[in-house]
Amino acid sequence: MLQTDPIVGAWRNSAASKVPPAELVMVTDFDGTLADIVPDPSQSAALPEALQALSRLVRLLADVVVLSSRTKEQLEQLVPISGVRLIGDSGRATPRQAQKEALEQFNADVAVLLARIPGAWLEVKPASSAIHFRNSSMSGEEMLALIQPLLEGRRLAADQGRKVIEVHAPNAGKGNALAALLPGEDPGGVVCFGDDENDRSMFDYVCSLEIPHTCVGVDSPEAPPHLFDRCDVLVNGPHEVVALLNEIVEWAEAGGDSA
Repeated sequence: MLQTDPIVGAWRNSAASKVPPAELVMVTDFDGTLADIVPDPSQSAALPEALQALSRLVRLLADVVVLSSRTKEQLEQLVPISGVRLIGDSGRATPRQAQKEALEQFNADVAVLLARIPGAWLEVKPASSAIHFRNSSMSGEEMLALIQPLLEGRRLAADQGRKVIEVHAPNAGKGNALAALLPGEDPGGVVCFGDDENDRSMFDYVCSLEIPHTCVGVDSPEAPPHLFDRCDVLVNGPHEVVALLNEIVEWAEAGGDSA
């Protein structure tokens, strides 16, 4: 793995930079990647420089995709760039009726638990639920242990992320979303960015591709163990993501010449 310190040169030495810009698909997470993590998710905003880079890349690359656990409606407000493909709720499909009912029952039960935990709250999304506890005194392991009995017998999966636990149908996430999307695009190469547990399946899928690909891990003190084992490049936080995005912009505007 290439540790980008300094950033300069990281992109031009990557596998995905060897394909023409017009054949490259870029996929990026939002929170912790384009935006700093903040105590109140409703106050989050992408770094202006990140949005500027995406607005240039959308005219240069085959596709620019923001694939996030945020809802589609939230992403439309957070990434107001025409031409960027916005995929919310980690690309999860609407669950089957039985799974929908199981999730609704879980939501009702967990809401009772969370009401007794200051700083913890439940976000209900179309195909998943998120338990936020950044403003509480609980650790991820403690929260996961607390809700585990509510998952039993309901065929639901729980993924622990950065002070959040996502509950959803099993085997649903970013990797499956990309597996459904990318074959139809037939890209010449793929580059992806992510910082949290729900990006692991994205890294795994992209690394399985036979076309040139580059996985960029966005490190933080909250990153889960071994999350970036399959990444090719590691950057530290959204500000270094911006530096790498700008390098990709320069490369694409030059026609992809990596010499």
